[in-house]
Amino acid sequence: MNNKYFLIGVIGIIVAGVFYLTSSVTLSPEDDSSESVDYVSVSSEELEKMLENKDFVFIDVHTPEQEHIPSTDFMIPFDEVDKIESVIDNKDQKVVLYCRSGSMSKIAANELVERGYTNIYELNNGMNEWGAKGNNTVPKGSIETL
Repeated sequence: MNNKYFLIGVIGIIVAGVFYLTSSVTLSPEDDSSESVDYVSVSSEELEKMLENKDFVFIDVHTPEQEHIPSTDFMIPFDEVDKIESVIDNKDQKVVLYCRSGSMSKIAANELVERGYTNIYELNNGMNEWGAKGNNTVPKGSIETL
C-alpha cells in the first residue's frame, strides 16, 4: 500500500512540474525566439521546372567541390557568404543554392536572409535527391569557383 501512495506522489510531482514549466514560459510577440525561415526549400522536381525558364543565380555551395547540376553559375563554399554577396549585389535577386544533402545550402540561405536577401531558395536534400531522381550532372572543375 505504501508503494501506491509513493507512486501517486511521484505522479503528482511530475504533473506539477510539467504545469509549472508550461505555465512559466510565456513569450510575448516581441520576444519570440522561435527560428524564422525566410527562404524557400524546393524539391528536385520543382527545380527542374525552374531551370526550364531560369531566372535566378544558381550556386553550388558544397565543400569540397562535387559534381554539379547543369546550369550552375558558380561554385562558392557555404561558409564564404561574402563571396556570394560579391556576385549578387541586388538583395532582391532570385538565388538558388544547393549542396550534397541540403545542410550547407540551408546554412548559406539563412546567412543570406540575415544579411537582407529576400528571394532565396535552396534545394531540399541537395544532390542526393537530384541524383536519386536520375538527373544529369556536370563534372567537377566545370563551374567557375570563387
